Amino acid sequence: MTTTEGAARLEVRDLVVGFGGLCAIDGLSVAFRPGTITGILGPNGSGKTTLLDSISGQVRPTSGMVSLDGEDLIDYLPEDRAALGVVRSFQDCRLYPELTVEDTLMVAEDARRPVGILGPTLRLPAARRAEVAKRQGVDGLVGSFGLEPFRHRRVDQLSTGTRRVVDLAAIVAARPRLLLLDEPTAGIAQREAEALAPLLATLHRQTGATVLIVEHDVPMTVSLCDSLVVMEAGQVVSAGPTSEVLSDPAAIEAYLGASQEALARSGEVASRPAGRDL
Repeated sequence: MTTTEGAARLEVRDLVVGFGGLCAIDGLSVAFRPGTITGILGPNGSGKTTLLDSISGQVRPTSGMVSLDGEDLIDYLPEDRAALGVVRSFQDCRLYPELTVEDTLMVAEDARRPVGILGPTLRLPAARRAEVAKRQGVDGLVGSFGLEPFRHRRVDQLSTGTRRVVDLAAIVAARPRLLLLDEPTAGIAQREAEALAPLLATLHRQTGATVLIVEHDVPMTVSLCDSLVVMEAGQVVSAGPTSEVLSDPAAIEAYLGASQEALARSGEVASRPAGRDL
């Protein structure tokens, strides 16, 4: 029986995903240690987002296995996986534009700790306590993610980068065990992208979740991740501790070669400590 507590252990085995005549994932196998952050890198069309979609249940594989804590999730719907703590973010933040930041986070808290209609209507003590706990949770998220200046602003009045931060705060409210982040820096300014890395570290620290990040910003990914997976044409060409993958000729040839100058400028190759096994 899959647990709903603690960081998740994820294994993908012999995964195949096809769309018509196109094979997007071709026999991919990789495992992820609980509580680690893994960056998934590769050129456009390599299958990175399709992998996240397969894990979260947005796409049904042609064959293979997606295992959470030893249980195959292939027949689980996305909402069933969400109930087990699988949380998926998308490149476009799927927030309610007419809500304020505070209301958005309150909705996230409500989703995690729902209260029936009767209790709040009659102002029963348990319902009042739950409401106080939710508001305290929102206060903590606003403080942790630096959102106080935007607390009463509508989401559609925020910059793309600030909406991304609100999305991350809502993710923390969901208490994920397995978190799948798809291009968190996509579409935001360089200054906002640089500020996002410490917030992602905060997110990981607060949730303790197993985190998979699909990202094109290689220096940021290297700075955050314990492990890397490099994909090409729907297959894994290199996987392991970050320091080992960075020096793997197969990874360099497939994708990292174009990023060596950026990595050298960031100083990450020289300063990155030895990583851990996937």
